Amino acid sequence: MIDERTILEMVDLYQNYYNQFNDITDYYLSKKSERLNQREYDDISNKIFNKHILSPEEMDISVEEIDGKTFNNFSTQIATFPIESQIGRRITIGVKENNTDTYLGFIRLSSPVSSIKPRNEYFDTNLKLDKINKYFYNGQTIVPVQPFGFNYLGGKLLALICVSNEVKNIFNKKYNTDISVFETTSLYGSSKSSSMYDGLEPYIKFKGLTQSKNILTPTDNIYFTIRDKIREYYGNPEWNNSLVNPKGSSPKTRELNKMIQILKKHIKEIDMDRYKEFDTLVKTKSTTYQQKRYYLSTGGIQNIHDVILNDETPQYLNKDKYDLNNIIRYWKNKANKRWNKLHNDNRIKYEKELYTRETINEGINFNIIR
Repeated sequence: MIDERTILEMVDLYQNYYNQFNDITDYYLSKKSERLNQREYDDISNKIFNKHILSPEEMDISVEEIDGKTFNNFSTQIATFPIESQIGRRITIGVKENNTDTYLGFIRLSSPVSSIKPRNEYFDTNLKLDKINKYFYNGQTIVPVQPFGFNYLGGKLLALICVSNEVKNIFNKKYNTDISVFETTSLYGSSKSSSMYDGLEPYIKFKGLTQSKNILTPTDNIYFTIRDKIREYYGNPEWNNSLVNPKGSSPKTRELNKMIQILKKHIKEIDMDRYKEFDTLVKTKSTTYQQKRYYLSTGGIQNIHDVILNDETPQYLNKDKYDLNNIIRYWKNKANKRWNKLHNDNRIKYEKELYTRETINEGINFNIIR
């Protein structure tokens, strides 16, 4: 059995880590700092869009599939949130402005989670995994470079590109799927009153709120210190000394949950006041209970319920509407209004906003939450 002193040390380590954060933004910055200080990243400053005198109408936009290393290099430096590694089916897309030969943003599309409340309500059933894997993909990471995102509604452009016929075809060809539904959730959920996915109907529609309850994984130095000590006493040799079966989904998250359960059990036997304090912290600071905004696109399919539930052939109202050129044209109408207003109000931003080892260690937070 783990001795009392070791339990208290681990609980202190866990509590001290989460007590330094005022909100989820502080947590994300901590995770980004860890990522940026763990490894070197290539200089991307000359490869991201920064010609903000170029109007949306003048832009020549294209998409290309890129490798995971390139995606991670760019997205880690431009996103306000930490880019987590991902297993399973996925494609990574770079969106380019061809006149300047620079990137406007990056997309990672993947298989969705197995169950989510608004989806279940929309289809009036909890869909089986084979249906989800065949017909759905998820906008797991959608991040524009800044200040393109601010000046040109760049996040909306990337979200729209996700539902284009061309991007669906890339995923279908790679994984032999019949993607009919795009879905995604807002990053900051109920902590923000709106999302970059709002205002994109009929392409993308808001369909309700999730019921989120996710443990926020601490930085690796905290996580592995506690995990390795608990594994000494509770690790399963059949699972390479892990606390959980690594063959299941999200093994790191499941093991963290198991670690917390073990700490709670021991601290409850040692000190009830400390247990209540630790339990409160887990429920408030290290867990996101906020609901996220859920968005869905059916790609113009009229009989979407019959397609998903009964494997019927899709009947489109206007499939061409979802061609990339038409989607970009739709975005340009919105972006022109935004860009012209910012110019008239002298509010255009010009400075590139990059999270690098230098800016993160200097405490710079661009706080670009669009």
